[in-house]
This record gives sequence, C-alpha cells and structure tokens, in this order.
Amino acid sequence: MTVAEIVIEHLQEEDYARYLEVLVESYAQYEKDYKDPERWQSYLSDIRASIGNPNAETILVAKRENEILGGLQLFTDAEKAYGLPELNIQSTIVRLLGVHPKGRGLGVAKKLLHESFAFARKRQDPALYLHSGDIMQAAINLYLSLGFVRDESKEFYKGDILVKSFRYDLS
Repeated sequence: MTVAEIVIEHLQEEDYARYLEVLVESYAQYEKDYKDPERWQSYLSDIRASIGNPNAETILVAKRENEILGGLQLFTDAEKAYGLPELNIQSTIVRLLGVHPKGRGLGVAKKLLHESFAFARKRQDPALYLHSGDIMQAAINLYLSLGFVRDESKEFYKGDILVKSFRYDLS
C-alpha cells in the first residue's frame, strides 16, 4: 500500500467506537513501561474519556479503504487540552497521536501532522504544539525529524513523569 491511499478526515460519530479501539491498541505498546498497573489503567481511562472531550476542536483520523489506521486530537489552547492555562499556549495543540500497529511505517503519523499544520495555519497560529514522554522515543524522533523543537518553557509534570513540550513554528 502506498501513502497516497491514506486519507485524512474529521472523525464522524459513527466511527467513534472503532477510533477508540485503534487508539487503545496504538498505545498498548507502552503498557510494559508502566511499573504500576493502576497508573496504566488510569492512563487507559484518560484515553477512553478523551473521545467525548467537548474541549477538542476536532479529531482527525487516517483511513485506508474505510479502515481507521490512526488519529489525533486538536485543541486550541493549553486550558482546553490539559486544563493548564498556566502553560500559556494559545495555539493549536496535538494530543493523543496514535497509529495502529498495522498502520505503522505507512506515513500515517506524518500525514496526520501535516494536516494539523494546515489546521493551525488556517487559524493563523504562530506554532503547533504537542507533548510527549520519554517512553515515546520513536514518536519524539519523528517530531524532531519533521522540524519540531523542544520547548522546555511549556513542559509540566504528570505525577513524577516529565511531559516534554515540542513546538513546530509555522511562520
């Protein structure tokens, strides 16, 4: 399959359940990095709750022949994305970028991020942000390869885990 066959669209209500499955399956690889099973269950619970989050501006999904391979959520500021207005981010923020294992290596994440750049440019945002943790090193490498830079001024802790900030300047 080629990347050209992957289409990015806004999540439709009838696809919520399948998107949720894809999201959970795409993050399952990190379960082994959680020493505390309760903390992992809490993380999964947060992922599941995110689908109905009224603060999300939109959810983008990558589809190939009507099959959802991945997706991400877009928020318009840090208060809506994390409940953290003190981060002072008034630009588009990507959350929960996930690619199902069978969609990896097809350029799905890149296509989703490029669509996010277009979304943020349309809003005339100066930058696009996302946050990630050290356990997601492959994702961080992708972000850096696309031109994101680390922005330590927009980082925070969730429990004892540093949530690193990455910024893509749009101007």
